[in-house]
Amino acid sequence: MALHVINQPHDQTKAVNDAMRYPNLEKIISVPLGIGEFYEACKDYPILFTKNQEGDWLAIALLGFNDKNVSLDENGRFKRGKYVPAFLRRYPFALVQNEAQEGFSLAIEEEGLEELNASNQARALFKEDKTPSDLTKNILDFLVRFQGELQSCSAFIKELYKGELLVQKSANVIDEEGKTHTINGFLTLDEEKFNRLNDKKKLDMCKKGATPLITAHLISLSNIRRLGM
Repeated sequence: MALHVINQPHDQTKAVNDAMRYPNLEKIISVPLGIGEFYEACKDYPILFTKNQEGDWLAIALLGFNDKNVSLDENGRFKRGKYVPAFLRRYPFALVQNEAQEGFSLAIEEEGLEELNASNQARALFKEDKTPSDLTKNILDFLVRFQGELQSCSAFIKELYKGELLVQKSANVIDEEGKTHTINGFLTLDEEKFNRLNDKKKLDMCKKGATPLITAHLISLSNIRRLGM
């Protein structure tokens, strides 16, 4: 289980501005996480486990509840110091699987096309000789690493599931008006079962790099009660 951290850009303002272009960001309450994002994301968001529509395991960062992203400030930007997940930073680019299921191609989401101006050399996807620009190469590198992290994360959660270490949970969040909102449909690590594992199984998980990820996940759960603040 190799870890390749999708680092936060050195320019935090750029990260926020990139994420700001994501459509309806104010209503995005969860996004998938790459496995290397756990250590930063756990400081700001609950990290929960679930399955997507295709049945693949994934970890999500919970950004809000009741169709409201509570991680944004009054100007609709991520609050100062908040970690901006890679899923949002990659916009408007994405990898799409080829029809032959043998690889991926670089795609641009339609809503984000206007953000790209071919006359602006800093944003051009191709050079004059039709070869990929440095921007395109950097985007591809970022997306390929992120895709690999999503797959590694899915494998990590699948191992927890196979070991019967996951438990279905729900949580109540109290908003600023004192109203209670229930969040359902996610799984977390069953701490009691994990603590009862024998030393051999724990050592095996440690060798696979699972222990720090589990720790980050458990630390993140305290962020659930902060969603309503």
